[in-house]
Amino acid sequence: MKTISLNGTWQLRGREQESDRQTVITMSAEVPGSIALDLSQNGYLPKDLFMGENIRSTEQFEGYEWWYERCFTAPEERENVFLVFEGVDCLADYYLNGQHIGSSENMMIAHEFEVGAYLCEGENMLCVHLHSAVVAAHYEDLTIHGFPSWNNAVIQTSIRRAPHTYGWDIMPRAVTAGLWRGVRLEVRDEIYFSQLFFHTKELSCTAMYELKCRWKDLKNVEVVFKGSCGGDSSFEEHVLVNGVKAAVCNLNIQNPKQWMPYGYGTPNVYEVTAQIFKDGRLIHEKKDSFGLRSVVLERTDVTDGEHGCFRFLINGIEIMCKGSNWVPLDAFHSRDAQRYERALALVKDIGCNILRCWGGNVYEDHAFFDFCDRNGIMVWQDFSMACRIYPENERFQALISKEATAVIRKLRNHPSIILWSGDNETDHNYRRIGDPSQNRLTRELLPNVVKLNDIGRPYLASSPYVSGEYHNRIKEMGISSPEDHLWGARDYFKSDYYKNSKAHFVSETGYHGCPSLESIKRFITPERVWPYQNNPEWILHSSDQEGNDSRVLLMEKQVIQLFGALPKAPEDYVLASQISQAEAKKYFIERMRVGRPQKTGIIWWNLLDGWPQMSDAVVDYYFTKKLAYSYIKRAQAPFAIIAGEIKDWKLPIYACNDTLESRCGHFCVRDAESGKLLLEKSFDARANATTQIATLPIYYSSHQVLIFTWEENGRSGMNHYLCGYPPINFEWYCQILRQYGLQQDGKDVVTLAP
Repeated sequence: MKTISLNGTWQLRGREQESDRQTVITMSAEVPGSIALDLSQNGYLPKDLFMGENIRSTEQFEGYEWWYERCFTAPEERENVFLVFEGVDCLADYYLNGQHIGSSENMMIAHEFEVGAYLCEGENMLCVHLHSAVVAAHYEDLTIHGFPSWNNAVIQTSIRRAPHTYGWDIMPRAVTAGLWRGVRLEVRDEIYFSQLFFHTKELSCTAMYELKCRWKDLKNVEVVFKGSCGGDSSFEEHVLVNGVKAAVCNLNIQNPKQWMPYGYGTPNVYEVTAQIFKDGRLIHEKKDSFGLRSVVLERTDVTDGEHGCFRFLINGIEIMCKGSNWVPLDAFHSRDAQRYERALALVKDIGCNILRCWGGNVYEDHAFFDFCDRNGIMVWQDFSMACRIYPENERFQALISKEATAVIRKLRNHPSIILWSGDNETDHNYRRIGDPSQNRLTRELLPNVVKLNDIGRPYLASSPYVSGEYHNRIKEMGISSPEDHLWGARDYFKSDYYKNSKAHFVSETGYHGCPSLESIKRFITPERVWPYQNNPEWILHSSDQEGNDSRVLLMEKQVIQLFGALPKAPEDYVLASQISQAEAKKYFIERMRVGRPQKTGIIWWNLLDGWPQMSDAVVDYYFTKKLAYSYIKRAQAPFAIIAGEIKDWKLPIYACNDTLESRCGHFCVRDAESGKLLLEKSFDARANATTQIATLPIYYSSHQVLIFTWEENGRSGMNHYLCGYPPINFEWYCQILRQYGLQQDGKDVVTLAP
């Protein structure tokens, strides 16, 4: 196959869509790119759209339509020539040499058009006409349930673009347009794979394929699959094609190796070459990969905390899931790809074995899933719907069906994906109008698309899933969803709301923390850096574009809750908020770990900001780590010694072993302030289990930081535990941090080390 990239500099012109004026803007534009970024680059918008309140300036262009244009030289071939647009935001008509070749209305998936008949010799002109999503939404019919209900904004759910772009509590409003992923011209081979799926089980794989070609060409055709993992496991299979375009081939794998999540074994990946021969001549070759593994989701509809479950089994083994929600990498998605490497390095370093790709986002590209495949990071993939009641008319069902089919076929060979989930929190919203089980999108359409295009992956209708049978009686029956999002009042992190949660698996929960002061100065104008009270820039970057300061004050209240007072200096306030966040997230993770076997996983919110803000993220937009990063890294280690909570005058201490080998060793507990040795003991920890190994006498009134250090199987580790209820003395806590090594990890970041 021959590929000609059409990325690079295009010409762009635009005007207000409902205006009699002719073109008012002409400029160059980059592809992949975003029109908002091009406007910024060409001086129509501020240079730094994230500084101060600059993001608001993008709203003046929401009602514009745009024309992308560029010339290219056509290939000599005229058969099997396709234009491929990997991502177009959002409503587009396509023209080649003045002829209309097609339309699209979905930002989330690729669009392609066969164009051989439209090409001419030499230079060709390609034009993409983008229509305003806001104007289009204006003419869509609204049901009563589409009226403002959250953040006082109408979100046009019928337009298929990333939900967060209209404004979210983690993202600004940025309803732009553009060719946000690559554009290319493909000259495809006379026979090629239109589908190639590797259906895997624990130790076996079946290749399923469909060929694209003329019927008369399916003679004397052979399909060959070659693959290997390491130097000692391989296969090679030959299939003779006799007039049938689709077939199934069992791969006879020598010395098969399983794919396992991080902490539980090696994430073995098979590299595959699929070839097509015609009359003995190689005419097409495709590279792909897969992993040998089975996935089972065991769950109940409801739970009382004891009689219920929600757990993942990989190759028959229960996995203790610990990881982060994966949210937009950037408010402007054309910049996502350039942030992948650093963002994914954080995922591995902090010890995540699972990521949940949240339904308010776009679908990530192969580079993301390739990394997860090769590093044993499981992926829970939401379909791109979130926090809304979506249309169920024929047009929208057709859009979602096409989108889900494209996404599944693109991504299904990645072993890291362990779950398709219908949406984020739509079941909870659906309860406003009735029984969530009546949602045809997630109860009928999507499970059918998954069934027709994938085998062996679980499907969950919504996160959290709300059972139709019990949705009106959950509170009165004292039950809950076994998989839940723990937000609530977001008060003290050890409040009854968190402590008494019945959920077996927590797929969202978080706590606020400021970015470093140096980072704040990069996106808040100098005169607005401090104080934060009644500060429009802090409000906007919290993220709220309606002037509501509730999230700014939420962080303030969380600081007061822990320390009993507010530090006066900005650097102290930043640190106090980071300590509050770090202790909270550590608590959330560790409560799930010590709660095994009833507790089976936590996916906290969230690793990295997609724009500069005050947030739950533990790494800010500029990749500066907050204190919580180092706390989570220790709390998520495959093996860790962790304290429970005080009961009957005693603090229980556990060995949390999320690996498949037993661990034995020796540990010590010291008082951080005095250095006094409080406990020294040997331990044995069962494989893939939590084992109580000691208790320590302690008072609720005791304000101490306990330092745990251990040696096991030739490895060493360290953790800590904050004793006592608030208020905690801020200066005392900071002294403990310094005593155990107040280090610079990036910028203005503290780490607690032995």
